[in-house]
Amino acid sequence: MSVREASSRFNIPKSTLHDKTSALSRGEEVTLQPKMGRFTKTFSPEYEQVLLDHVKDLSNRCLPLMKKEFLKLAFDLAEAMKIPHRFNKQKATAGKHFYYDFMQRHPGVSLRVPESTSMMRAVGFNKPQVNIFYDNLEKLMTRYKFPASNIYNCDETGVSCVQKHRKVLAPKTVRQVGKLTSAERGKNITVLFCMSADGHFIPPFFVFPRQRMSDRLMINAPAGSVGVAQPKGWMNNDFFLQWLQLFVKHSHPTKESQVLLLLDGHSSHKTLAVINFCRDNNIHLISTPPHTTHKLQPLDRTFMKPFKDAYNQRCDMWMRANAGSRITDYDIAGLVSEAFTKVARLDIAASGFKCTGIFPFDRHLFSDLDYMAVDMTNVSLEELKTSSIAPGCSGEVSEQCNDLVVVESTDPPKESTNEPRISSPKPSTSFSPDVIQVVHKLSPLPDAAKKRSATRKRKSEKSEILTSSPYKIIVEEKENEKNIKEKQKILGLKFNTTLAEKGKQTKGLMIKGKNRKKKEPLTQIPEPDNDKTTCVVCLEDHNEDWIQCSSCNGWAHEACADIPECADAYICDRCRLF
Repeated sequence: MSVREASSRFNIPKSTLHDKTSALSRGEEVTLQPKMGRFTKTFSPEYEQVLLDHVKDLSNRCLPLMKKEFLKLAFDLAEAMKIPHRFNKQKATAGKHFYYDFMQRHPGVSLRVPESTSMMRAVGFNKPQVNIFYDNLEKLMTRYKFPASNIYNCDETGVSCVQKHRKVLAPKTVRQVGKLTSAERGKNITVLFCMSADGHFIPPFFVFPRQRMSDRLMINAPAGSVGVAQPKGWMNNDFFLQWLQLFVKHSHPTKESQVLLLLDGHSSHKTLAVINFCRDNNIHLISTPPHTTHKLQPLDRTFMKPFKDAYNQRCDMWMRANAGSRITDYDIAGLVSEAFTKVARLDIAASGFKCTGIFPFDRHLFSDLDYMAVDMTNVSLEELKTSSIAPGCSGEVSEQCNDLVVVESTDPPKESTNEPRISSPKPSTSFSPDVIQVVHKLSPLPDAAKKRSATRKRKSEKSEILTSSPYKIIVEEKENEKNIKEKQKILGLKFNTTLAEKGKQTKGLMIKGKNRKKKEPLTQIPEPDNDKTTCVVCLEDHNEDWIQCSSCNGWAHEACADIPECADAYICDRCRLF
């Protein structure tokens, strides 16, 4: 059929058929889709899919691209792959038309304002740490079979007399819209909340930044709540032990109905007094891994934000109802009570424990996408282990002493112990791996695992069953060492004071530095080995000028002994006092 006859029969312009047949005769590929306008897309659908996967990958790693970075990446990709384009070569960036067309073709991506996420939170929430937490939780849940009414979570937060504002209605012609607050910056009042999986809330515990506590501070506070005063308004060991007494009063733990309490790893939660109190009152403590409360703590997931919103709203209403007045520390308890009464609901508590996989228990709640942010600094599980549990032992359940103890494991190691490094999901397209390599070269994925493992000096903490016997032994040893050091310092101060008052001279040879020439004693005294010698006063082994006791032949730092330069002898405080 001729071109003219086909044009007449199918009502197609003759010029269109001529263009198609001419392209076929030149060996070019011809599409039957109509071409609207003279502009064409720069990238094929496969190229755009690679860009889309890269944008989503970086977003999941908490390092999303800005608009300018994305347009610069599109220009660099077109230049690297030698794709004809109409981008601005002077600015080396793609234009706004490409951006709007790309966003219209991919509605799953939008321009959003990111929420600040600290590096420690992004790195802390990793799969090995989370698995340790769920292992400890599963051991306790399997043995004691806690009901929802006996699973609690506690956490502290800070409230201030200077509230945060939300969007308001105001004229468009006004450039700046103002709203009154009580001060430029307010002091934080610490409030400790606690809730159970069945919606039972313990009365709040207030820590006011004051020297002395006053009953006026607790006016209109929630019924049963307790308030204390501390100069900085911080929670400490004594206050947390006092709150535990309030917790026992409202949770009623017994030997037949024991209670599980989840909390973060703050130092005030790990003291020996707290552990002994909980063991005596049938409370089991389990700590979350460091910097993971935004994912694993029910209060942070569902309670804290609604409470803060309700509190700020009550502060705004108070300022409007009391024009010309300021919110003071005496008004905080009443405002917290109104917000707490509004937010303390069963659905909030139940959803908080459910979305963290605590109750109902679900250790597979989080997927690989949730661990994507830590992939750039992910390290193996061996580097996360601490010296909490002795080698060759595992935290299995033992019936001894009605507690969890470490028993020797005869089972082969689980496969999950040496988990491979988490890898990012592969792009959804299998088109030309060269394009993917070019994109990753132009905009590389973050990877700081080697740098992190090389620069990290101290061991990382992990989730622990704080009331277990092994952890209690570790805490006892640490406190004993701390008490010994404090006693040594006190004895050293007493001895120095005695020397200053009486001005006594003792016998012994002083050695200043390793290369100092010794005086002429009848017997030669050896020099201290700086790598193995420990000071009898401060119990430290760092290299300083040493002095030897003539009685016990022990070594002490010259600064710790505090002997005048003119003295010819030294007797340590232990030999002198005992």
